[in-house]
Amino acid sequence: MKRKINRIVTGAMAGILMIGMVGCSNPANNNSVKEEEASSSSSEQVQSQTFDNVDITWFSDVSGWGPSGWSSGTVTSPLLDAVKEDYGISFTFEQPPTEAATKLGLMIASDDLPDMITLSDGESIKQLIDSGKVWTMEEFYETYDPESHIINNFPEDIKQAVIRKFGDWYSFPSHQESKDSREIYPITSEKFVDNVTKGRNTSIMFNRTLMEALNITEEDVRTEAGFYEACKKVKESGYTVDGQSVMPVVLQHEGWIGSSLDGIISATFGVVPVDGEGNYRRIEMNPGYKSALKFVNTLIRNEYLDMNTLTIDETALNTYLDAGRVFCWIGNPAQNGNKQDIPFESFGPILAENGAQPVTGVNLMAGSGWLQTFISKSCKNPEQVAKAFTFMTGKEGLFLNQYGIEGEDYTVEGGIVTRTESGEQKWVNTYKNNMWLWPINNTDFEWSTAANPEQGSSDYAHWQTSTAMGRYENTYIYDIALFSFETGNYLDPASDLGIKETQIKNYLESQKGKIVSAQSDDAFEKEYQNMIDTLTKYAVEEIASTYNELFKENCEAQQETVENVNFDIYE
Repeated sequence: MKRKINRIVTGAMAGILMIGMVGCSNPANNNSVKEEEASSSSSEQVQSQTFDNVDITWFSDVSGWGPSGWSSGTVTSPLLDAVKEDYGISFTFEQPPTEAATKLGLMIASDDLPDMITLSDGESIKQLIDSGKVWTMEEFYETYDPESHIINNFPEDIKQAVIRKFGDWYSFPSHQESKDSREIYPITSEKFVDNVTKGRNTSIMFNRTLMEALNITEEDVRTEAGFYEACKKVKESGYTVDGQSVMPVVLQHEGWIGSSLDGIISATFGVVPVDGEGNYRRIEMNPGYKSALKFVNTLIRNEYLDMNTLTIDETALNTYLDAGRVFCWIGNPAQNGNKQDIPFESFGPILAENGAQPVTGVNLMAGSGWLQTFISKSCKNPEQVAKAFTFMTGKEGLFLNQYGIEGEDYTVEGGIVTRTESGEQKWVNTYKNNMWLWPINNTDFEWSTAANPEQGSSDYAHWQTSTAMGRYENTYIYDIALFSFETGNYLDPASDLGIKETQIKNYLESQKGKIVSAQSDDAFEKEYQNMIDTLTKYAVEEIASTYNELFKENCEAQQETVENVNFDIYE
């Protein structure tokens, strides 16, 4: 059977275009959409084209979006329904819960790649690109959909960030957010501006309900010593929620090292990835990092933090958070899916006893996104996929993905979206957890269509918790994008330094656990020194010197520097 496309610009899209043309009320974001934007995407023009019904395989190394979360066969995605109806495409999603990188490697080796591939793992991305079996976006769209907004109106700064990271424009990045992107989707609220200029995806958050029940104030948890006392009070209170004990502190489940320890905890103790002269070095070699390790060690030794919670998965963490059983949660604010009923609030840093100035790394430069979506050269129906993906990533597709069906799930006034009662229920119970396709998520689009967050809303809770560190008056903010090489693959893994770097990565995952779980001061000191000695043996300084060249190039290109503001305290 043939499918015929006949789509037009919706009222919601027209509203957004109008906002773009008249500008945003926020003086910091009064860029306008280029006039040609209104007609740049083939997905937003009246079209008439027929396609056969086909099945397209979409592989991802990240689950949680698409059918991996669908609760029943009757639940469908409005976006995917439209793609099937208008482009004849049904997607088969493959999201291995474990060993996704191994499976992808086998598919590359056997030359049996799926049509579309979405990845987060840097090593898998490098392996895929090095195989030569995926298109660049430019080649793919010039060949199969030259009118697409993807090559005619894509944010140039994001495109260049992807090229810097991967060597060419091989992928379509999710969670786009940049200056050029905001020319297409102007931000509507000062709080969303804060998200851009001061926000980060880790925070130190407190359960307001438990604070009030146990008479614990913001001032009580502002300092390191006061925080320990508050944790002791929670532990000894005997307070329960539905008969279950309350946990003083929980970190970001099995991802506690990257998100909690190396993220917000290191930041609250003022750790930056440069030395006293402003040259790059790993944070583990900053003496201040020892204070961050000691903080976690103190929590464990005093039984404020249960070691078992460092190995739980995301589902288990959500169970504790949603039940209101956690007093202090140190992790990703987006994790909490029950923001209204269980109010977590951040007060910024926990001030170190040694007087270290808190810091926070914010991506002030256009980033390369999170999930990277590739099109394999063995894609069976490239033109169909090209045009469908153009539609999915254009305004009409983004509205369907983010909000559902206009009139049924949401209404639009002045370009600002309001979910209907039924739409809100779908968002809470279906869309957000099941139907939302993360690979095409566009952060600036979301912020351009959302109203100014009001207290009590999820957007307000996210703003409050994710920007609290950056909004704290004494926090030193630096551009973390200057260190983009830390998550890239700039060293050949087969080279001497590449092998050493892999050894460092594998070693630190276990050694940090040993350090924070040490049951005496002597054991802590011994394991900490073992880490420093082993990193030195693995040529950590030589690797840092190599990366420093990239860091200085980034600093020069962006006319920025990063200062070790706590050098005098720690060194």
